[in-house]
Amino acid sequence: MKPRRISLTVAILLAIIWSIVAVVMNQTDHLVSWPDKVIVLAEEAPWLHGAEGTQESRQQYLDRVITNFNRLDSPQRRSLREDGQVTLDKFYASLSEEEQKEYVNRTVEPYFDGISRALKLMPEEDRKRLVGRMRSEMKSLRGASKEGDRLSDQDREFMEMMIAEDPILFLREAPTKVKMELGPVLEEMQSRVQGMRR
Repeated sequence: MKPRRISLTVAILLAIIWSIVAVVMNQTDHLVSWPDKVIVLAEEAPWLHGAEGTQESRQQYLDRVITNFNRLDSPQRRSLREDGQVTLDKFYASLSEEEQKEYVNRTVEPYFDGISRALKLMPEEDRKRLVGRMRSEMKSLRGASKEGDRLSDQDREFMEMMIAEDPILFLREAPTKVKMELGPVLEEMQSRVQGMRR
């Protein structure tokens, strides 16, 4: 076979392979997520650009953002927080109170059951050490927040008692805003729990 003919055959085969790859990527794009995709979705929310739309269209778009967020693994979520936290905060702030609650229920609350189950299966010493670390992270995060400064001494004492008694119960009963703020702590906690169980 002549070199020119071989080159032409290779070029045709490569073009066919890349065409197949492009078709597969196009067909599976809605099943795969990555941090930049979530950032773009949050930035391009229609209501952030003056197009309020119907309640149904907002709900569908919110569902799309949440679904793509939930497809991210732990390192991808960390990357998302590092690169897109401002965008995510702006998107979250643009949601109605009910939409914010749904966002938190579907992105943060799933950690509760996993962490709670894992803690019950752990040896007591590991559990105490992990819960202690979680308490201190939650206290420092809450203390550093703007809202933390406005807590009365009595409220702060109550919050610390709740965290000390049962951090998961505290989180389940916490307001939506607190759950949202503590999302990164829960994500880190889940990673640690999974690491200890392996």
